[in-house]
Amino acid sequence: MQYYIYSLVCFLLPGTVWLIWNKGMIADKAYKVRHIIWIYIYLFYGYLTVQEAAGIGTIWDLIAYGKLDNSINLIPISSEGAMTYILNIIMFMPFGFLLPLIWKNFRNAKKVVLMGFLMSLAIEICQLFNIRTTDIDDLLMNTLGTLVGYCCWKVFSLIFRNAGTKCVEIKKSEPVIYMFGGILGLFLLYNWRVFN
Repeated sequence: MQYYIYSLVCFLLPGTVWLIWNKGMIADKAYKVRHIIWIYIYLFYGYLTVQEAAGIGTIWDLIAYGKLDNSINLIPISSEGAMTYILNIIMFMPFGFLLPLIWKNFRNAKKVVLMGFLMSLAIEICQLFNIRTTDIDDLLMNTLGTLVGYCCWKVFSLIFRNAGTKCVEIKKSEPVIYMFGGILGLFLLYNWRVFN
């Protein structure tokens, strides 16, 4: 249990510090409490995806292993079994849905897909540090999952016209800061060997 709490704190810490640092920008906005709740839903989803599902490596893994993993698959659609592809798509669908739901600036398919690609790329690069295979198929399927999630958002917004109308934006880069700050927080701060 302490591993989960410790890794969650490492992931949440950079975004929380940034939010506190910029509290003046949100203080007078309507729906600020709702926005903060959505931020933490987004961050918790990011944590589950990055740490629990993908399992990224950290700088401490590099120190322990003394090398990067050299098993990198650059041949597309070469993984065994369709279930791997399906699970990667499903894992990133909430990402493609949450971005436009929470932030008006991300109601553009190109921005959402680019963000999904970059998040997946960051995960795959971090997997080099914990001796796990870095796979182009994961990158492709995660990006596709982001697009599918965005398409689900589009359908949802057509059915529920008021969805996302009460958005608050602190800065246009806000979701980028939270997600990549969380990845960086895990990468630099999380050392599971502390409890051994």
